[in-house]
Amino acid sequence: MEHKYSVLLAEDESLVLLGLKAILTQLGHTVVGEACTGRNAVSLCASLHPDLLIMDIKMPVLDGIQALEQINHMRKDKIPCIFISAYSDDHLIERAKAAGVFNYLVKPVRLEDVRVAVDITMQQYYEYIQVVQERDQAKEDLKNRKLIERAKGVLMDNFDMKEKQAMEFMQKKARDSHRKLSVVAQGILQMDEALK
Repeated sequence: MEHKYSVLLAEDESLVLLGLKAILTQLGHTVVGEACTGRNAVSLCASLHPDLLIMDIKMPVLDGIQALEQINHMRKDKIPCIFISAYSDDHLIERAKAAGVFNYLVKPVRLEDVRVAVDITMQQYYEYIQVVQERDQAKEDLKNRKLIERAKGVLMDNFDMKEKQAMEFMQKKARDSHRKLSVVAQGILQMDEALK
């Protein structure tokens, strides 16, 4: 089962834009916006929140690479983006990769090229999102572990508890108050700070 996506198209050549729009429509995707400059692409991306961005590199005002950098800078995570360009020199490809592009097609593009590129791009995007979520969760877990360890230390110092006792005390408090252990630990640290 193929997924259908909302797509923002950024292309300054109207004939190419029309061709891409026809291809995407034929593939069942919805073109939610059309930009003819890089700056226009940045503002449309912010207001339309498309699933996917397909953008030319050589565009007026801001080129596609600068536009993608600005778009990704405004977001929590990178937008899945496919660059379409008549140019494929190494310098351009390096700049595109550094900006966070997911795929790159060289003009002229056919329906099959776009179908495969969209499929691969979105698969890579979902894998990227999963990695970002796992990284964020690991950071959160580490932060919470540090809080709990510090709160245990406060209980051990101030109430002459052993480590096991301090942990059991916090676990009981968390159960009784229906709060996370990290929230209880935060409360203990705040109280300790206030008493100093």
